[in-house]
Amino acid sequence: MKVLLYLFVILYCVIGQTNEKVANSENDITIKYQELKMAAIDGDINSQYEIFNFVNSNNDPKLNEHLTEAFKFMIKAGDAGHTEAQFTIGSMYQAGNLLEKNSDVALGWLLGAAKNDHRKAQLLVGNNYSIRAIDATEAKVKNENNELAIYWYEKSIIDSSIMALKQYGIFLFMIDTFSAKADKLLSQAAESGDSEAMYWLGKMYAHRWSDNKGDVEFELAHSWLEKAKLNGYKSQEFIDGLNERKKNYLERIAKENKEEQ
Repeated sequence: MKVLLYLFVILYCVIGQTNEKVANSENDITIKYQELKMAAIDGDINSQYEIFNFVNSNNDPKLNEHLTEAFKFMIKAGDAGHTEAQFTIGSMYQAGNLLEKNSDVALGWLLGAAKNDHRKAQLLVGNNYSIRAIDATEAKVKNENNELAIYWYEKSIIDSSIMALKQYGIFLFMIDTFSAKADKLLSQAAESGDSEAMYWLGKMYAHRWSDNKGDVEFELAHSWLEKAKLNGYKSQEFIDGLNERKKNYLERIAKENKEEQ
């Protein structure tokens, strides 16, 4: 009986300590939020930026009700020129993350951060303009957006970000299949181990082979597509299509040679 009573006391103490820790943890979160809020109200732009990240990253039901309030503080930080706040707001609007997707609003915020040399913002600005260029029906509008996309992509690759190299390379390939710069950028990203860059590099060579039927282009296309596949990128369907085109091409050439004889 004494043993059972002793175990009960220990268990009670452990549960009590656990509940106390949970309560303290919840109190700590609430206290931290209030501290950030007071600093944000006083105009501290870092706190105005951090309070949203604090609420969004903690995933605590007690904080969820403060998400809208926290976002308004981050807007204030962005308006005051806080680069990370501008980038966060812009990227949320660009992706439609927690907000309704709006590329126009996104571009406005991202440009603020991009002009302060925020590389990721510069990349997203480049992406924004590239989409506008692709969607444009008028030649003038298309050209203007192409130029703006290139301008910001050039800035985004200064630090040799693999993501920036890849996305800029894909964009250049889409506007010019034989772009030497697209080849260079995608090769850099692919040689760094990016499977998506491997796929697009293979796709680029495949399109070049389709135009001039050079064996070198076919082998390069096949090689990079296989590498992309080995690195987990779904390339088999494109590989099958490439092989089928090569087969049809060789059969046609053989038939033409036979007819000439």
